[in-house]
Amino acid sequence: MARIPQTYPDTGLVLLSLQGGSPLEAARIGSDPVAVIVSDDGRTAYVADSSPGDVYAVSLPGMRVAWKSHVGGAPFGLLVHQGRLLVTLFDGGAVVELDLATGQKLSSHAVSQGPAAITADQSGKVAVAGTRGEVDHLDGTSLPAGHGFGIASAGGTLWTADYERAELVTAGGGLRVGLPLPVFPFWLAPGAAGSLLIAAEGPSEDIDPGGVFSYESVSGAFRTLAQPRDPDQVLESGSTVFVAAHGDRVVLAIRGARTEKWALGSAAVAIAADPPLGVLVVTVNSHE
Repeated sequence: MARIPQTYPDTGLVLLSLQGGSPLEAARIGSDPVAVIVSDDGRTAYVADSSPGDVYAVSLPGMRVAWKSHVGGAPFGLLVHQGRLLVTLFDGGAVVELDLATGQKLSSHAVSQGPAAITADQSGKVAVAGTRGEVDHLDGTSLPAGHGFGIASAGGTLWTADYERAELVTAGGGLRVGLPLPVFPFWLAPGAAGSLLIAAEGPSEDIDPGGVFSYESVSGAFRTLAQPRDPDQVLESGSTVFVAAHGDRVVLAIRGARTEKWALGSAAVAIAADPPLGVLVVTVNSHE
């Protein structure tokens, strides 16, 4: 029977019911976890533990550590791609490839300094957001882009975030779109029907309201979904948009005009939907 946590760990993973948000399990993992992704079969969560420079594989739903790999360089972005785990090293200027089953390092690719989020573009090529104004591909090619952490392919277009200018920028720099509020885009994710989801921080991330938006590139219209403090990540699963609202110590579940607050009191920084197991995997980090 699942253990229902009465309180949440300072750092680690929490499992919530994907349907109603009830807490199912929690485990203390790492000391500075900043990102999480789930395997295609839903049986493993991969966690980036930034300050120590470690990556964990955690079995689900049992929350047992299957392996721990020391990669150094402040791991940040995670991507399961072609049977390997790709990890960006924010302080290392590299993307490393790890074996999914063992965590063994298989290869490394040099990219521009400050690599952040990582995704596959519309052609299937791996693309890495650069905080110095570029998108890097693992074949060594680069495109001008926003100076920011976020990247996502939506509606056939690869979008990046320009944090300081409060803009969205297409890879290649051909289009810049300002946000509808004076907030700073941190995380991007694909939404329903080709839309783009944006989580943006306020001027003082833990104090001022930020913004969570849906952007329709065809019409150019924004829709404001919520204004929590320090929304670190947004994603859509089924008909629900989930937000890790770190400043408010909550996970938001937005269904149409209705917003529910899940995991009250948790320092949520990253989330991953796991439909095969019917859970939402939440990374918590009170030190972030």
